[in-house]
Amino acid sequence: MRLVSFIFFLILSTATAGRAAANEQGAEFDEFHSEISEWIYETSNRIDIFFSGNSDEVSVKKGTYLDTSFDTYAETYRSPQYRFNISLRLHLPRTERKLNLILEDFKNTSSTDLPRSATVSDTVGNNDYLLGLHYRQQETKFTRIGYGGGVRFRRAVPDPYISAYLSRSFYFSKNWELLLRDKVRYFADYRLDNSAEITLIKVIDENLRFSFQNIYRFLEQANFRNETVNSLSLEQFLSHKMGVNYTLSAYSSGDTLGVFKLRYYYGGLSFRHYYYRNWAYYQTEGGVMLRESNNFSPSARVIFKFGILFGKSKTSIRKFKE
Repeated sequence: MRLVSFIFFLILSTATAGRAAANEQGAEFDEFHSEISEWIYETSNRIDIFFSGNSDEVSVKKGTYLDTSFDTYAETYRSPQYRFNISLRLHLPRTERKLNLILEDFKNTSSTDLPRSATVSDTVGNNDYLLGLHYRQQETKFTRIGYGGGVRFRRAVPDPYISAYLSRSFYFSKNWELLLRDKVRYFADYRLDNSAEITLIKVIDENLRFSFQNIYRFLEQANFRNETVNSLSLEQFLSHKMGVNYTLSAYSSGDTLGVFKLRYYYGGLSFRHYYYRNWAYYQTEGGVMLRESNNFSPSARVIFKFGILFGKSKTSIRKFKE
């Protein structure tokens, strides 16, 4: 119950971010943000001391953050839906410099049709969550290797899992990159969840990047065990606090026999703006969906997101390196 109450508190804080800025209550909102960030740091520090048995003065701020957001989703011929998103990382440098404690919502599909709720009050309870430890064995410009384990929960019976992660980049002339990734998780109840990715990236300049992403995912306990997503995207920085992403994608899924069927085409753009400091943001996304279930007739699709970053998060808007 404490976790649910805290998450509802974060939803409320996310929704009030815009009001705080609009009503010139920036100082109060800054204090609120600082208090939550310090609480996250202190929690990470206490857990680190408990596991390591070492109380020497060590900074846990780098790599410790919480990113929480709330989506409102609407599409032609469909009722509005809502989703709560959370990603928490607690850095544990005393226990092991490359060890992180994570809490995040579990996404059981690679399509745009993530599990959502018909009412705002159900958004937290309808998600599955992952609580686990992740160890980064190796992290360089070219290669990243990690593994870990934890538990997936929402229902009464927790579902333990183990995981492994491998990423390898190959760089070519004129700012081309070939990125290969594979992430596998094995759950006691949910069984195998494996995602493989091949992405070709071209950095056009420090503000513009093109990518061709191809994802294959196998989910043993899903309605469709096999999924593929093929996407073309163009990401552009408009300023140090604003960015836009143009996307074309196709999604296919297959049954237990591995027979794939095209489910939808999607084309659209999303705009993200860090409107207060570098941690309170909103994101709007609009586009056209052509679904197989609707004989590929076009329908409009809109998503509006409010979010807040707490702690030493990943930089909000970064330039692409040439």
